[in-house]
Amino acid sequence: MKHPLIILTGGLFLAAWRPLCAQDPSFLPAAAEEQLEHNLHASTDDTHWQELHTYSRRKLSLNTADAAALRSLGLLTPLQINSLLTYRRLLGALASIYELQAVPGFDTALIYRLLPYVTTGSTIQPSYTWRDYMHAGEHALLLRYERQLERARGYKRSDTAAAHYAGTPDQLLLRYRYSFPRYVSWGLTMEKDAGEQFFKGAQRTGFDFYSAHFFLRDYKKIRALVLGDFTVNMGQGLIHWQSPAFGKSAMVMQIKREGEVLRPYVSAGEFLFFRGAGITLQEGSWQLTGFASLRQLDGSTAGEDSLEYVSAMVTGGYHRTAAEAARKGVLQQRSAGANVVYDNGNWCIGLNVIQHLYSAPFRKGVKPYQMFALDGDRFFNVSLDYSGNWKQLHCFGETAADAAGNIATVNGILASLAPRVDAALLYRHYSRAYQAVNGNAFGNNARPQNESGWYTALSLRITPHIRWEGYADLFRFPWLKYRVHAPTAGRDLQMMLTYTPDKHTEVFVRYRYSNGVENASAMGSYIPPLADVVKHGWRWQLSMPLGQPCKLRSRLELIRTAKAGVQQEGWLCYHELQYKFADHPLSVSARITWFGTGGSGSTVYAMESGIGAGYSVQQFNGEGWQYNVGIKWKMRKRLSCWLRWSRIRYRDAATVGSGWDAIDGPGRSNLQLQVQLLL
Repeated sequence: MKHPLIILTGGLFLAAWRPLCAQDPSFLPAAAEEQLEHNLHASTDDTHWQELHTYSRRKLSLNTADAAALRSLGLLTPLQINSLLTYRRLLGALASIYELQAVPGFDTALIYRLLPYVTTGSTIQPSYTWRDYMHAGEHALLLRYERQLERARGYKRSDTAAAHYAGTPDQLLLRYRYSFPRYVSWGLTMEKDAGEQFFKGAQRTGFDFYSAHFFLRDYKKIRALVLGDFTVNMGQGLIHWQSPAFGKSAMVMQIKREGEVLRPYVSAGEFLFFRGAGITLQEGSWQLTGFASLRQLDGSTAGEDSLEYVSAMVTGGYHRTAAEAARKGVLQQRSAGANVVYDNGNWCIGLNVIQHLYSAPFRKGVKPYQMFALDGDRFFNVSLDYSGNWKQLHCFGETAADAAGNIATVNGILASLAPRVDAALLYRHYSRAYQAVNGNAFGNNARPQNESGWYTALSLRITPHIRWEGYADLFRFPWLKYRVHAPTAGRDLQMMLTYTPDKHTEVFVRYRYSNGVENASAMGSYIPPLADVVKHGWRWQLSMPLGQPCKLRSRLELIRTAKAGVQQEGWLCYHELQYKFADHPLSVSARITWFGTGGSGSTVYAMESGIGAGYSVQQFNGEGWQYNVGIKWKMRKRLSCWLRWSRIRYRDAATVGSGWDAIDGPGRSNLQLQVQLLL
């Protein structure tokens, strides 16, 4: 383990080379990175990053923004939003962005995170006409190309056999979007995955995936109107939640699901969205939402006694082979729902209902842990959710039931105990038989099912520049799970210390402990015995400028896992430099990563800056190196180009990948190109 320490030490000496100075923010805070790395689905949906990128060009006014607009930033907790609105109501408009330091719950680190997206601006609420909606926004055209440079096994052909994948390794994304932030949006997204055909074969219409939307907000009594593709988010996710949502992470106070019921869908993922229409009407303190959707989903079907049923729902969106193309759109999903909310500005209570109908029934498996899996072709859920503020407390929760009467409930409290101390407490209980097709509530499981637990967190601002945060979570699973053949219990503990001396420098230290249970490997045993799985994780991270044009980010991470007396260790160390030319509209970034893991139990994750406004999460197994270089060139005032090359090389590996994606040799390279035009 001494080699990663040497690399990290070298990076720290490099960091001391030049004095600190101003530079445009380009790195996410370490806590936000850790949050994404533990919630992989959230990193694949770039809707939030598109919205933040829009706010960076048309900043949100803190003097006129309502609670919904502040929530859309995704950077503030309910306590902080309520504190800001209360401050504004009692003392008037903010004179400067730095006046936020006087708002309870705001510290310098949070203000630095807000700076790129907000302004104090005007104190008069703007009033826009329909013409403003249609012409005051911004048109954006984006083209992205990506290709793996080495040819995988699935693309090779022989004299006697065609290639397994019908298309080329090229991946294409074309997106047009008009956006007038917080008011109107429309656009079209088209995507072709690697291995899919283009204007021939199974994709004779060109791209394999098309998505379009029209979205209108705050026009007369219409709070929201959406046509085409959209997402629906209800309550705390017990019955339905399609937008990215986070669970346990370094941002210990962000445990409440927050988002508008209807949102336009502008990502390239092919599964988690609705296609149809929805509307939210508002009259005084009352809001009424209704929506309907008709989707053709991918799935694997089988049949017995002339009755067809769904054996698996396919969510990847790949249609590279004849077998994958045959699964495209075989399952019809009809969905409808409604939401009624009473919100007086301080307390909010809502009633939610949703129903899904499928063209073929789901059939659960025969294994014991599958006893309470999805079964049937009709699913109905109803829930009651609430949230409200009382003095320095914010309460929230939701209780839901499915068609069979199974119950799920989650309830939490966020509290400001002192000017520099915040606390959170959350309890959840999800019946082992509770079913919600797209449920996504706080917890350890992918769906809110078969789980009970208590979560508590504490956030302490020791000084304006030093913050300590931690959480503890005790949970149990009353029924069997995959690879766990008995009811079990576990616990998680995490502590973080963050030092932010100025707006460009951050030092982050984190320790994480988890204790769970899995089946032990026992040859010849019909019912495997259980074994404790104990994991310790340490992370040190530094982000700081090296003079005016350059910025450094470094990380060292160590993981140790023990299961049934067998230990695994994993580690990762990287350095990343960003350089912005002073005399040219050009910026360059480069990262080198060294990693090593002892098995799947010590997998290491790291988030990488992608091209444009997006980010990706890289999973590391084995031992090796990864390199990437990125260039951004602002060719014109409204024309930008990105180029990114990355390569990963494993030590002592004859092939990389498996199956039809296997590559001969020890490494794999990837090339990305993106062009964006703003009109």
